[in-house]
Amino acid sequence: MVLNEPKLDFTSVIRYMKFNFLALLFLLAINIYNAQSQINLYGNLKFGPHDVGVKQLTYTDTSKENSRTIQITHWYPAKDNLEQLKFSEYLDYKKELNETELVRDISIGIGGKENLFSIDSLESVLNANMRAGKDAEEKDGKFPLLIWSIRYGTVEYQNIISEYLASHGFVVAFAEDTPNSLYPWQLQSTDKTDVLYQQVSDINTSIEFLTTYDYIDSTKIGLLSWSYAGESAILTQMSNPDIDLVVGLSALSFSSGVYLGGELAEKIDVEKLSVPYLIMTQRFRANGAVMTPPNVFDSMHSNSRYVAFHELAHGSFNALEGMIPGVLKTNKVHSWSRGGEIARIGYEAICQITLLFLNAVLKETNSDSFDSGVLLIKENLPLELTLASPVK
Repeated sequence: MVLNEPKLDFTSVIRYMKFNFLALLFLLAINIYNAQSQINLYGNLKFGPHDVGVKQLTYTDTSKENSRTIQITHWYPAKDNLEQLKFSEYLDYKKELNETELVRDISIGIGGKENLFSIDSLESVLNANMRAGKDAEEKDGKFPLLIWSIRYGTVEYQNIISEYLASHGFVVAFAEDTPNSLYPWQLQSTDKTDVLYQQVSDINTSIEFLTTYDYIDSTKIGLLSWSYAGESAILTQMSNPDIDLVVGLSALSFSSGVYLGGELAEKIDVEKLSVPYLIMTQRFRANGAVMTPPNVFDSMHSNSRYVAFHELAHGSFNALEGMIPGVLKTNKVHSWSRGGEIARIGYEAICQITLLFLNAVLKETNSDSFDSGVLLIKENLPLELTLASPVK
């Protein structure tokens, strides 16, 4: 007995094939859209072996007559980073902005005006995946502490380098008063000195608090500074013998500051500048004047170093005004910054040179590894650098 074979229904076959083809096109379209909507804010930065976590800590200092609350954002080596942040969560880490305000603020942050870019471009940055995992569990071990001197906007503007350094085995912290005091240009002249020294006190108090955590190595502490926060970094270092180094990103002037003006020079005690400083800056001021190492440079620690970037500007030393315009390949930037690919390359070099310096000071006995590392970066960099060390 031979069973009849079923007849092929070619109409059904064609419909089936057509359905699957359309479904495949739909899936491809979704994947292409997702790929286009994602943007890599890290360029060619090579992150370290550690996952990164980020947490908010609150410390209330009750040691004085009036208690003072300090909010601390800190990045650290983590066991995992499952709940990774979006860039928008850094821009709105205080949870005060709606979607329209986020789009407006990031446009202003990059280029100084609203509506400079398409909504799609701005949303791609806001939705970009970051490296840090929110409230991730700290990794076992002890890691050096790096704390930013107080310049408001550090969480929004310096999150990329903070994550980068944490991935290479550092705890990076930023402390700020709650609520924030006024910006220096909003203060009366008579109030500026008090605010500045309160910042110095807050940084030292935060260091004392953070070094109680088991995963922080209290014997290795560094200060990071950018923009006008170099003033408080210098004064903090001179007041705290536990600080081992200072890094300045277009920040460190020893002759004047936004709080003390020309009186800063009178506060500098060269003998107390007893730790290595890394001074990274632009080569030219906005008016074209050439920048040179500070007058006290040759009297500073022998492992101090000066690095000036000829093609960069003040805004190049933070991610929002430097790295991100570089990633977007835009020249719509502030007058005090630079755009285009050179901005990305420059910010990557700033991160790499900072890491070299931290490793040389905290892990080596001399600066040889830093010097050779910077020369290697310089050889492979389409940027011109001026390098200097103290002449003894």
